[in-house]
Amino acid sequence: MQIIAIQAMPSLQKGGLPYWIFWFMLLIIVLLLLFIFLKDRRLRLRLSSFLAGARRRSVLLQLRFRLKRERQKKGNILRLIGEKAWDADIRLDGAENIRASLGALVKRRDADQMEAKNALSELERLHQRLEESQAQFGEKLRQLKDEKQPFDEQLKRKKEESRALKKQAKNRNVERPAAELGKEIADIGRRIEHFERSIKELEEEAKDQHHEIIREIRYWEKKKKKAQERIKEIEINQEELYISFGRILERKKVPNLDLRELYAEIDLLNNRISTLLHRIQALGGG
Repeated sequence: MQIIAIQAMPSLQKGGLPYWIFWFMLLIIVLLLLFIFLKDRRLRLRLSSFLAGARRRSVLLQLRFRLKRERQKKGNILRLIGEKAWDADIRLDGAENIRASLGALVKRRDADQMEAKNALSELERLHQRLEESQAQFGEKLRQLKDEKQPFDEQLKRKKEESRALKKQAKNRNVERPAAELGKEIADIGRRIEHFERSIKELEEEAKDQHHEIIREIRYWEKKKKKAQERIKEIEINQEELYISFGRILERKKVPNLDLRELYAEIDLLNNRISTLLHRIQALGGG
């Protein structure tokens, strides 16, 4: 690349103006533009206005973000005030509906929590039952296969003996032993078939019981999930009611030792929020 650049530079210089003339002309153009800008007052004002507008929008964005954060803090404090007032059984005029709604929600939440707890207990019991069932059927299958194995080995030996006798088929003295051996093989085969049927039946039984327990587990999992969803929804509604209760207490300032510090925090937050709103309005941000 360096060789190409070196080769190109002489050709450019030979075919046009020297480089220093190009940079000199560019400098003259920049100076002319600067002179025009300094002479044109309206252009300076428009540029200044544009820069000021960008700065104002940036400040407004920061102020709105701070305002949102302070309001979130206030909401959390109001929720705490309402929750503590509810726990302390503070009664206020104008808060009767809120207290009635909170009481109904608490009853529903307690019922759903009990349902979720029962569902969890059932799930624990079913999972334990599933493990025990798998262990029991596994042990029974192992025993059956262990009982069947000697007959499999015996059948294998007898078949080898039968093949050996067939090689001596020309000898009449082996006809009777071959017939007796055939009966033994048939008898062993029937015993093996009996074991195989028992194993298959046991596997089917284990499979059916497994599916039955899994169905029950899924049923209780759905029940638990629905109860937890209802609890979550109730807690959201509770928070909204606690905030509403807290707003009433913020206005009335009911004397209470547990609420004194929270009242002071609310007053500080209100001052900060008021200052931020004033600054936003001063900047034309509504």
